[in-house]
Amino acid sequence: MNNTRLIKLLRYSARITLAVVALSWFGFAVLSGAGNGLRGLLANLPNTLPWLGLAIVVYVAFRWELVGGVLVLVTGLASVVFFNAWAAPIVLVGASLPVIAAGTVLLVCYYLDQHGSKP
Repeated sequence: MNNTRLIKLLRYSARITLAVVALSWFGFAVLSGAGNGLRGLLANLPNTLPWLGLAIVVYVAFRWELVGGVLVLVTGLASVVFFNAWAAPIVLVGASLPVIAAGTVLLVCYYLDQHGSKP
């Protein structure tokens, strides 16, 4: 596999990972309060704000790889603090690390595209 195809594969893998993480956690945040009907769903909407923010960052990452990669990486690092992920390893592995890894991959792909991907 040549380097251009590898970069493209990594880029799309990072984007898909980000989209899946954002949509999954957003859906979970919306529906976790739905057991109490519409009132519970509406009362639970503030829990979706971090994931709505991630969805916006993912959109930026799809449009502008460098800016999006930096924002994704910063968002992932901020999520460690925001969700106190060090205290709950499942949150670290399920929410923060995939975002941090995807942001890093996007930045590496951008760098390789700009500076050549010579072996």
